[in-house]
This record gives sequence, structure tokens and C-alpha cells, in this order.
Amino acid sequence: MDTNLYWVLRGTYSERKAKLASVDRAWLEASILDEKYNEFLCSKADYKDHEKDAHGHGKRVPYIGWFWRRVTFSAGTISLGDCGEFVGFMENNKWGYRERSTTAEEFVRIMTIIDEAMKLDEQGGSLDKIIESTNAKLEELWGYMQTLTIPA
Repeated sequence: MDTNLYWVLRGTYSERKAKLASVDRAWLEASILDEKYNEFLCSKADYKDHEKDAHGHGKRVPYIGWFWRRVTFSAGTISLGDCGEFVGFMENNKWGYRERSTTAEEFVRIMTIIDEAMKLDEQGGSLDKIIESTNAKLEELWGYMQTLTIPA
């Protein structure tokens, strides 16, 4: 079985339904959650052209690489890297940066901040206030991740 929900859901309606019926429920739950978190973070990861870049890297969410890479949040740990300028999510270490996995406590804290940002993003009300509060929570994520050290 392919490990990416996108590939499982290819084909006709009947083919997709059959594939979904045949996959392990735990895998399906993990894949759906991973997809939801990656979709949210990918959509928020970079500053838009009209926004002020608070970090000087074009990134609102601290990730290392040219673009957001899929994170397997369901694994219960996240790969972190230190590029010398900031600590961030690092799913591909092409550069030989220092790296490590989060501890259980760090993982919970990161996921809590992301959950709070997602909840803010889904609330009703003024679009400007939704964007402002979501971005403020993502700034908290950036700040927290900069407190995490990666030994040499």
C-alpha cells in the first residue's frame, strides 16, 4: 500500500472507494491528520509579496529548504534542523545541517501551538482579525522553535 493519501485517492470514484475500504484504519486516520496539518502549514509557510517579512527569510513558519516539505506529524516526532540562521522543520537535509528529532514534550508544545493557530484560522468574524490572530500564533511557533537547540 502506498504511504501517501494522495496516491491512494487517485482513480475513479469506484477505485478510490475500493482503495479506501482496503486500507488500515489507523493508517487512514494518520494520513488524513497529516494531510490536514501539512495543508494548513504549507498555506501559511511563506509571507505573501505584500506582507512584511518579520524574519528576513520569506518564511512565516520556520522550515528549512526551498519549499514546505510534507511532515509526518502522526509519527509523534518532528525532524528539526539548524541552518545557522534559525531552527526549523527539516524533512530533507541536503545541506548537512545539524539535526535532531523533537522530544515528546517539544512535539506536544509544537502541536499545541499549531492546533491553536488552526482553530484561530477557522473561526468566524472579521477576515482581518482572523489573519492577524492566526499569524500572531504562528509567530509564537517561530519563537518557540528558536528556543530549541541542536547540539553540534
